[in-house]
This record gives sequence, structure tokens and C-alpha cells, in this order.
Amino acid sequence: MSVNSLDVVIGAGSAIGRALIERWSREGAQPILAVARSADSLSVIEPLGVQTHQCDYSEAELAALASQLQEQSADISRLVICNGVLQGEGYRPERALNQLKTSAMEQVFEINTFLPMRVLALLAPVIKRSAAPRIAVLSARVGSIGDNSLGGWYSYRASKAALNMMLRCAVLEMRRVNPAAKIMAYHPGTVDTPLSQPFQASVAPEKLFSPARAAEAFDTVLSSLAADGELSYLDWRGETIPW
Repeated sequence: MSVNSLDVVIGAGSAIGRALIERWSREGAQPILAVARSADSLSVIEPLGVQTHQCDYSEAELAALASQLQEQSADISRLVICNGVLQGEGYRPERALNQLKTSAMEQVFEINTFLPMRVLALLAPVIKRSAAPRIAVLSARVGSIGDNSLGGWYSYRASKAALNMMLRCAVLEMRRVNPAAKIMAYHPGTVDTPLSQPFQASVAPEKLFSPARAAEAFDTVLSSLAADGELSYLDWRGETIPW
């Protein structure tokens, strides 16, 4: 393991992000960098003894973070991007075409697609120089085109499908410059978080995971990845999801 090995969690203020940090901090294998938009989120994480970095996820601030990591000769071992949104103030998942609104679609795509790809784009120089980075981005099963038999949730589905396509492009580029890198689009299942709360009534209790259980499954799947030059699209059981 490199003396500068580092685990990075983007979206550390999310329930899954915090649970992963708690799990990894107990292991104490290597330093962890927790990145979040909110100072309040980071104040909860700081007692765990990890490094924290407040970031608004703009190109300028992500570039500054990348520059800092390069100066430290950081070797990213695990990079997890946990940011995601399903609904927000004034908008909900669309069930019909007449519910589509440009402003809502822009917000969903910004967080689910554009933000993760900005992170990858600006951290690419660090990833390219890292020994064997494993990268996981939160996607969703409903982003699968082949698995879509119900329709609805237009923006959320489309933003995750677009994310998958862009990750595929990133994999094709990355395997030319760092064949030891591995990227995964990951479906964590239904986790007991504010994102899923309005929809939990239809979820069987045994299929609603606590953040700690979700982090355990996430960690297990991430640890099992081998650098094969392909984009893996996996669920919490480690099973492949159709594109």
C-alpha cells in the first residue's frame, strides 16, 4: 500500500456516505477524505478522525481539491461518489409526460449526472497516477433501459441512464491511461434515507436497508472488483444489472 494511499468519499453528508466513513474509520486501514457541501455535515464527521473538505462541487472548487491532492501525491485507493436526488422543493418524480418541467429536469440531471462527472473529470489526473483505484458512483436500477417495464420517474431514470453512459466513456478512456483503475455504477437497494422515505410504504421491511447495512454491502461489492477494463453495473448483492 502506498504511504499516500487515500480513500475519498464525495457526498459524505449523505446517509450512505457517512455510514461508509464510519465503517472505514473503524478499520483504520488508511486515511479518509470526506467531502461535502455542508459544513454541518462535516462537523458530524470530524469526530471520526477523518480529513474533511467543504466543497460546493463547482469546477473551480473541485479543481482546487484536485490540485491539493496532486501536491500531496495522493494515491486514491477507493473513490465513492454518493450524491443523488430524486425529488426536491417544488418537484416530484414524474409519472406522466404532462408533468415534465425543464427546471426540474435540470436540477435532477445536475446532481445525478453532471456533478459526478465533474468530480471524475477534475480528479482524473490524480486517478490516472493512482496505483489501483476502485471507483464507485451511485447509479440506480431504474436507470436500466432494458429493465424498465413500468415507465414513469422520467428525469430520475434518464439522469441515471445518462450517468451510466458517461461512465462507460470514462472507462474506455481510463483503461488506456491506467489499466489498473476500475469503475462501477452501483445500485445500493432501497436505503432508509430521506431520498427514499416518501416511497418506503411499498417496500418490504426485509428490503429496506439501514445505512449501516447498505454500507456493509457496498464495501463488500467494492472490495470484490477486479480491474478488467469494463464498467460494472452492479446491485448490492454484486449481481449485474442489464443496461
